[in-house]
Amino acid sequence: MEYVIFIRLEVKHNFIFKDETLLLKHKLYASLIMATLLPLTISTLLFSNNIRENSVQRLENTELPTALSNVKNAIEWQLAAPIATSRAIAKNLFIEQWIESGEPENSTDNFIEYLDHIKNNDDAITAYIVSDKTKKYYSSSSEIRNLTFPSDNWFNDFLYSNKPYELSFDINKEINKAKIYINYAIEVNGLKVGIAGISHSLNSMNDMIENQTIGQSGIVYLVDQNGLIKLHPNQELIGSVVSLNNIMYGHQSTRLKGQEEYIVSSIPLTSLNWHLVAEIPSQELYGPIDSAIKTNLLWGTLIALVGLIFIMLFVNRMFKPIEDITVSISSLATKIIGKR
Repeated sequence: MEYVIFIRLEVKHNFIFKDETLLLKHKLYASLIMATLLPLTISTLLFSNNIRENSVQRLENTELPTALSNVKNAIEWQLAAPIATSRAIAKNLFIEQWIESGEPENSTDNFIEYLDHIKNNDDAITAYIVSDKTKKYYSSSSEIRNLTFPSDNWFNDFLYSNKPYELSFDINKEINKAKIYINYAIEVNGLKVGIAGISHSLNSMNDMIENQTIGQSGIVYLVDQNGLIKLHPNQELIGSVVSLNNIMYGHQSTRLKGQEEYIVSSIPLTSLNWHLVAEIPSQELYGPIDSAIKTNLLWGTLIALVGLIFIMLFVNRMFKPIEDITVSISSLATKIIGKR
């Protein structure tokens, strides 16, 4: 009787042991899974977040401003030469003396020849001198005419300003080509007595604006101080107005154009009271970053799945001998009870 009770207690103990073994197995599963997934999840999220922050900071603070600066420097370089040429004409001692003496006609041909030489040497459209004493306009093409107002108000507007020189653009909207006039003050004893300058084609600048891209489809264009578009890859937009609020001096703003979001920024041009504006789709700017983050998360998920498979194989292999012993003991006890 005692033996039977012992066998029954042993069978009961085996069932309890089997349940505890299963519970321990599940706990080990959970512990190993947490030990694998938790650090992997945290490290993946932190890594992805760091990638985005660093990449966004690099794009916004380095790559976009650098792209703008490169175009700006190229434009400033193109303007430097005609500005220097206009200054050389205006600072010519003989021209100062000629204007001061009332522009004697017997010297006019010599100065027109000089202007023609400047025009050809600088590959300019025209070179000119305008006198405040006689109100006459002299050009390299031998054109001599009297100023007429108000059509020539540009002369007085500049002459009586405090600027040593000015750059005036003439934009042909139909063909999207630009011509620039560089007016430089002629001074005698500190007084402005006239203007000298050249007009120059800016086809190369226009081509640069048309062909310059940031990323795949980002564009740059020129606007004046009021946001009026002067040069744009899309000539239909020349003359329209954009807001410079929140984008001046390298500041960046997000704006919607239709259904697409754009990152917009601008920097001023030193030689002009204008601004160079850049627009690039947000998706294009941040798309590669988001794609890299998604790829990183995908790989993290795959690594986690592989880890889970190895955990299951490892735990099953570890508990197999224990489970086999438990099954054998339970089977033996059942047979003994059956014989009793």
